[in-house]
Amino acid sequence: MSLPRVRVVVEDQWVRVVHEGTVLAGPYELGPVEAREECSSAADVAAYGRALFDALLAPAWPAVTALPEVRAAGGAELALVWPAGSDLHRWLWEAMHDGEHHLAARPDLLLAITRLVPGGPAVPESAARAPRVLFATGAALTDEVIRPGAMFMGLLRALDADGVAVTRVAHVSADDLAEVCASFRPDIVHLVAHGSVDEDGESVLMLRGSWAGAAELAAALTAGGPVRAVVLGACHSGAGFAAELVAAGVPLVSAIAGEISERACRLFARRLAGALSGGEPVVAASAKGRRAALIGTPRDHLDWARPALFVAEGLDATRPLVDASAGRRLVRWADELRLRHKPLHIGRERILDQVDRLFTDELGLLVACRDGTIRRTGGTRLLREAGFRLLRDGHVPLFVGPFSGTAPQNARELLRELYFLAAEAAETLGGPPPRVYGRQPGGFDEAFEWIDALGDPDPRAARRTLAADLAALGDSLAGLCEPFGPHTRVVVLMDGLHAFGDALTALLAMIRATGLGTAQRPVPVVATASLTEDHGRLLKSFSEREAGAPGFAFPELTALGEEEAVLGFQWVLLHPWRRDREPEYRRVYVTPKHVPPAKIREGLRLLKGDPTVVEDKLYLAAQLMTLHELFVTDDDEAAYADYLERFG
Repeated sequence: MSLPRVRVVVEDQWVRVVHEGTVLAGPYELGPVEAREECSSAADVAAYGRALFDALLAPAWPAVTALPEVRAAGGAELALVWPAGSDLHRWLWEAMHDGEHHLAARPDLLLAITRLVPGGPAVPESAARAPRVLFATGAALTDEVIRPGAMFMGLLRALDADGVAVTRVAHVSADDLAEVCASFRPDIVHLVAHGSVDEDGESVLMLRGSWAGAAELAAALTAGGPVRAVVLGACHSGAGFAAELVAAGVPLVSAIAGEISERACRLFARRLAGALSGGEPVVAASAKGRRAALIGTPRDHLDWARPALFVAEGLDATRPLVDASAGRRLVRWADELRLRHKPLHIGRERILDQVDRLFTDELGLLVACRDGTIRRTGGTRLLREAGFRLLRDGHVPLFVGPFSGTAPQNARELLRELYFLAAEAAETLGGPPPRVYGRQPGGFDEAFEWIDALGDPDPRAARRTLAADLAALGDSLAGLCEPFGPHTRVVVLMDGLHAFGDALTALLAMIRATGLGTAQRPVPVVATASLTEDHGRLLKSFSEREAGAPGFAFPELTALGEEEAVLGFQWVLLHPWRRDREPEYRRVYVTPKHVPPAKIREGLRLLKGDPTVVEDKLYLAAQLMTLHELFVTDDDEAAYADYLERFG
């Protein structure tokens, strides 16, 4: 949907309202703004919005609403134009009220309010790849000052859960941010940090112990090339920082300082996230989200008006920021390879960071393990998440497991499983059939039968042929479309390695610091295992022998830490994931402003950091906490569906 752009230009306290070079009204003098943000009722909020409207837009409003293009489109983008450093940015113009409605909630017109920054950059042409999203924090997500931003990050993690973007999470200084952006080359950055104003009156953000201004931050963000959009979460430095960031080189910045507990902020953020990564024009999508939440909803505070869009003058608001087709292709591949599983994955970031660094750290074997059972530790979902990340990075994951019956019990069964998965991956990704035990494509069925006829192959001899065949598979898929390329390698994922019987013995005989591959073509193995159940003691002896050796890592698969669990559980509760189940699964659960975070930690601590409770006990806990007014619930998806039914 394309909304005509109406510019509201303020120069030296004089206002001109312009559409496509034609002056609709003005110049007229900007009226005095006498409004208080401290609102305790809907009347206060309406009065605040009316004061802003009267000062800026009232004289031009009849001409704007009568514009044929506005009537034909059923709405408009009201682009507010003044210098990046203007004091006018501190007012919540998104709350303007025309005497009957807040402009954002008019039922007859879809009105998007943007802050247009003169001289900002245009968005470069979309690359033919899944959009890359970096979640960067300048402080710990458990920091109470940035808690609203942390929850917005949790809301936008749906990009990751739905598989429409390649994501990274980083806790950064300004130098770290530049390094991450240079290597990862993100299209979109979601940044959560403390904000302030320095002694020169300049807005700054705290990034891991040091302050950074807009110019420094823009330089870091664009270290890997142009970034398309930045979402600033809980930025207390004022809206002017976002304008300065656009002026310094970022085409679109969304500054969000409201509480995630407010439906309007959530729907705005959901629509914005979907537009940024899903190929939908951003301005219209964000306006729909805000209006959907406001129509028919009591408005006795201003938090809903705090999310604001700052756009460069050169930005074409009618075009999507990214090409969504590559992301959809990745989702299809991941589904066929059984790597996606809802609800949202939480925790285990330390282990997943090691997965992300498999090749840079030259890891050949990474086993997430523990003394005792690994049941109810979320190991299978951890491997799926790892496989999905590897696929999005352009590698080929072969997931051995999970098994409802018996895992491979000898070397022959393990080889058969690996070659079967290699064939499945090649077919799914659109590559040629893989070689099987050195035999060329075309004779796959015959070669497969030959493997079935093997007795008990020597693992060391089998390894040489397997390494060559898996290297050939990676090479054959490297020439496919993004994200594949010369970096593409095969990675083997193994679920519950302790249950592999004699196949575990064979695997340990084959494994090297390069996994199942060679130094030139490594094939890392990522696995979960108990060190005490079944054949786990064999793996325990191996891990003790190889602990600290290059190429081997054995991180402990423990319960989630308290802060990691509490934050992760709240993120899950922001994402309805089973529309076919009871109403509690179709709702979001959020913390009201007045509830101290310690109360939420106390309630969720009872789940003992168990990541497997997200499908049942978490929702029982959420319902009980709702009864005690520690959570409030909404059905955001139903609200937006109702909105679409009313307005199309």
